[in-house]
Amino acid sequence: MAHHKVKDGELAEVGTIQPLIHSFYARYEPYILRTFERLIKIRFLTGRGRPILKASARLLSFFPTAEVVTLERAEDFIDAISVLENTEIAVGPCVCQEALGKRNGTHMKDVVVLYGAEAYRRAKSGYTDLSPEEAKKLLQELRQEGLIPAFYACMRSKGWLFVICNCEREICLPFRAHRVAGGVLSPGPDIVDLSRERCTGCGVCVGRCHFGANRLVNGFSEVDLARCYGCGLCTSTCTGEARRMVERDNYSSRYYPIDLVSKASTH
Repeated sequence: MAHHKVKDGELAEVGTIQPLIHSFYARYEPYILRTFERLIKIRFLTGRGRPILKASARLLSFFPTAEVVTLERAEDFIDAISVLENTEIAVGPCVCQEALGKRNGTHMKDVVVLYGAEAYRRAKSGYTDLSPEEAKKLLQELRQEGLIPAFYACMRSKGWLFVICNCEREICLPFRAHRVAGGVLSPGPDIVDLSRERCTGCGVCVGRCHFGANRLVNGFSEVDLARCYGCGLCTSTCTGEARRMVERDNYSSRYYPIDLVSKASTH
């Protein structure tokens, strides 16, 4: 059975080697995550020694990094790969919760895709195949829970895109590592646009944002666009409908296969 990756805006077969390599990584991922958990708890490395942590992260290019997207972008991607005879979508337990022995909210939320679905089924038990409609329904439920979809890839390459993680703030190790050292998460193709005239000053957006982009000033919401990663969580709960997502200027895709999705939407 063929498995797929994204290459030059198309779905291309990867054969057997890439899933095999990634399944080896998946088996040892919990140990790696626990090691990073210890590192980001070392006071020196999160203080004066932070440059050491940042430099180390840049050297470890194999480890996954991610691009944040909106629910709608994630759904469009699911539609784009639904043309595959075997849609290559499965869901498994959150690897951070599993590795760290902690629970917060939905546990079955790592949506492995393309060759990643096969790699994780080989490496671990507990993964269930999803239809495209089931995957989109799950992503919608996770947004209601306040989680952000993020497209993760290894080797800093779109060809190694393997999962749509749904990240929260308390346990998710990549998010916490990014908060400490940066370089793990990248802004996606969209950014929030705020209509101050429609803002009701409810303040829901402040708590909803993972990245601290929102605040209330004199009873109205303000956005620090430099901190907006484009997840769209704040738009889904804005009581005055004062927010919408628009395309980010000078956007350059990191992992989200926007060319693949665009081509699929025109067919």
